[in-house]
Amino acid sequence: MRPIRCLFGLMALCMAAQAGAVSGSASVSPGQIHASLNSTLPTPLVWTVQIAGIGAAAGVPLVLTSPQAMVTTTSGQILQIDPLPLTVRLSPSGQGTAIENFTLSPSTIVAALHMGAGTLLLRRTFGVPPYGGIATAVIYLGGSNSGPLTLSRVSLHFDDRSLVRVLRPNEPVVAIAEIDYSGSGVLNGLWEVATPPTTQGEPVFIPLASATLNLAGGGLTEVTSPPLPASMAGRYFVRFRVRSPLVPFEGLVLPYAVEIGAPTAAPIAVSGPAQHATLRADTRFQWRPAAGAIAYRLEFYDANAADSDRAPISGEWLPGAQVDAPLSALAQSHLQPGQTYRWRIIALDGASQVVGRSAFYEIRTP
Repeated sequence: MRPIRCLFGLMALCMAAQAGAVSGSASVSPGQIHASLNSTLPTPLVWTVQIAGIGAAAGVPLVLTSPQAMVTTTSGQILQIDPLPLTVRLSPSGQGTAIENFTLSPSTIVAALHMGAGTLLLRRTFGVPPYGGIATAVIYLGGSNSGPLTLSRVSLHFDDRSLVRVLRPNEPVVAIAEIDYSGSGVLNGLWEVATPPTTQGEPVFIPLASATLNLAGGGLTEVTSPPLPASMAGRYFVRFRVRSPLVPFEGLVLPYAVEIGAPTAAPIAVSGPAQHATLRADTRFQWRPAAGAIAYRLEFYDANAADSDRAPISGEWLPGAQVDAPLSALAQSHLQPGQTYRWRIIALDGASQVVGRSAFYEIRTP
């Protein structure tokens, strides 16, 4: 018979394994956990490991360690990893327990709700089966119907999921607010817009439309704005302001601009990054200044986009005095890893007219 490696450094266990007598198992109590955005307090868990076939001949306690706890969807997608080792000391008879206070992260709940997952799995592996065991607890999300309405996140994007738009006069466009919530109650919000010329200085927001929704049970909802004004050339801002319930954060503001006709634009020379470069943490986008520019817009397009009439996938606004910048984490979050994109820089003057435009360059995400 081929020798079996001693996984635990104990001759008794190795001899039992060679004889085919060792079998391991693990369990956790409670085996079911209920969680919601209103209830993410630590949950005491008792992990139990049993290895049969060791017998009293082992003579000394065995120690098994689980290097981390992992939370996944039922299909196996990882949503949370807690890198806290947990050690179980087995008695000579082969059984031992360990206690852990586990906390499900609110961000994990939000991610699960985005995916439509109502059930998650919490798993720890002790040792290497059969010289150990795997224990799994089931986490049920929800249970917040009786609590008050609480908003954990409000984010905005346009109807094409972009964060910045450049429109032709009277081109139709709407904004969408994504809202993560728990509990039940009435959401009251207000769409507001700032129009030219107030956006040249401190923007002045005026009401556009109110929104009232009855929400229950926790989850994710969307609120769509009415058509946004786009008759006057210039720069605009739109936002969704939550009036009730009270929230400890400010909603995002989305910028968009309206051009008149197809104005001619001077070419902007780009000095970095190089064509076909790979996006890195230290990558800086660099260009020559454009005459008359008071703002620049860094735009990213799908590599297969045939022309610039399509909306950018991502982008960000930069002040006119700036001629180089790294890509912000928010803009990069809209780019998929391992993909090739086309990017360019646009210069706008005080009337939000395009006065400069670079050629397209390709860049690949890592």
